[in-house]
Amino acid sequence: MVAAAFLTRSQTKERVCSLARPEQRRASLAPCGGARFSDAHAHGTAYTEPVQTAQNAAGLDPGTVDPTWPPPSGHPSGSDTPGPKTISAALVYGSILLVLVLLVAAIWGFGGVKQRTDLFRTTPPGTLFTTGPYEFRFTEATAQHKRNYDNTFYWEIVMLGEGRTTGTESISPNYMGGSGMFASKDDLSQEISMPDSVRMGESRGFDRHRFTPGLPLSPYAVVFRYKDTYRPGPTIRFVVFDLIYGKHYLASEEKGWHNATYARQFYLPVRVLPGK
Repeated sequence: MVAAAFLTRSQTKERVCSLARPEQRRASLAPCGGARFSDAHAHGTAYTEPVQTAQNAAGLDPGTVDPTWPPPSGHPSGSDTPGPKTISAALVYGSILLVLVLLVAAIWGFGGVKQRTDLFRTTPPGTLFTTGPYEFRFTEATAQHKRNYDNTFYWEIVMLGEGRTTGTESISPNYMGGSGMFASKDDLSQEISMPDSVRMGESRGFDRHRFTPGLPLSPYAVVFRYKDTYRPGPTIRFVVFDLIYGKHYLASEEKGWHNATYARQFYLPVRVLPGK
């Protein structure tokens, strides 16, 4: 019985020695060959020692972020696509201003803005020319002082010439209003006038209103009315626009002849007639 009790106590001390942790102080246990435990164990006090976690071992508070960690990358939503960048208003307005400055500098460098003079081609009087489906020749102008029906006075300026159609249909030149193909200007007074009427054929009336296809050149005159302040000079400017064929109105699919960008201008000599 004594031998059995001694064997049991020896085995118990060996188990205690085998359970000791490396970090545990050996003073808390009796030597493996001793016959007693430490005083704390002898008095029945449980052995406790704080357990260190990974965060406590690193010396950091669980609620803090390690300043050595790199900043997060990628879009806040979790994707790697970068978010949209905002361009400052100063950069936008500065770019627009720079473009305007360069544009003005380019215009100035190429001679600036000048009035175009190539739209009107000066043509000598008596020149035979073609515009659209017509062929014309204008030689001179007459100026006559007249009394109006309301006893006011005006000047009648008539551009004398001849014309015909080169097409296959009877046709009359458009002379009405701002869409007409004729215009005149007095360079002295700067007065511009649109045609008042036209005269076709040998007579001075309106017995013919259209050119007949296949006929040769026949007398043709364009009549203008100027103010009483007009004073006849040696020449007067007469303009005949080039005509092109196509759609003239956006709301209509109908095609026809209408004024182009370019025109011929004639400085016709003026012959003054007796007043009426």
